[in-house]
Amino acid sequence: MSERTLVQVQRSIRMRHVWKKVLMTALVYGIAIAYFFPILYMFLSGFKTEQQAVMPAIFFKPTLETYRKVLSDPTMYQYLRNSLFQVLVGTGVSLLLGVPASFALVFGRLKHPESNGKFYLWFITTILLPPVAVLIPLFTWYQQLNLINTPYGLMMAYVGFHTPIVVWMVHSFFSDLPGEIFEAAEIDGCSKLQQLTRIAIPLARTGIISAGLLVAVFIWNEFFLGFNLTGNPTATLPVYMSRFREQQGMFVAQLSASSTIAVLPAIILGWMTQKALVKGLTMGAVKG
Repeated sequence: MSERTLVQVQRSIRMRHVWKKVLMTALVYGIAIAYFFPILYMFLSGFKTEQQAVMPAIFFKPTLETYRKVLSDPTMYQYLRNSLFQVLVGTGVSLLLGVPASFALVFGRLKHPESNGKFYLWFITTILLPPVAVLIPLFTWYQQLNLINTPYGLMMAYVGFHTPIVVWMVHSFFSDLPGEIFEAAEIDGCSKLQQLTRIAIPLARTGIISAGLLVAVFIWNEFFLGFNLTGNPTATLPVYMSRFREQQGMFVAQLSASSTIAVLPAIILGWMTQKALVKGLTMGAVKG
């Protein structure tokens, strides 16, 4: 009798663990579906006509008319080229400025050692600065310098707003590198530039890649500065998508199709680099 009772207890415990796993799995899948549903609905709406998109429906006759109309618009490719330019150049310059700045804040030797922490705090506080707070003085300076409606003016704004993000992320990785390595390298005659390029960057490669990916996604999705500092010749893809609501009216199907095209590069890039991104974000969260 006691043996049967023990077997029943063990079976009950196993069943309880099985049901917990089933419920947790169902909960995770439910949250994932709820989170992904707007993207799925946007993707499906791109295969509808404007009449079908006005009245939401799960079952409909798909058509490529909307995608054909969006992809045949030559102005979309102009906005796409502008976005690619801003992402590639803006991310590259942000890394080019942010990585050496992080290295200098961690391993640099200033006259007052406490200045390193003050400079780092200054970089961190600028991340909290909303773009709307500096739009008016930025617009005024850009007008005086003839930078309005120029790709380089918008790129400078993106670099200014996103370089602190690079400093913030990469600083935590550089802080965890053993200082003895750089002291030995300095004894062997390595300059600070050689220590950065030959030691620090290879060791913190994952964090630098993660910072670059985040900056690229932020620039790709940015709308406020692109809308206010550029015109049609130099505007980015998010500004192009706003025309379906503000200038041409509310075209839900075309907006969904253009939005799907806009998010595809970010999704593909994130999928290809998800291991490096997750590793970099998790390491940066527990280190530093």
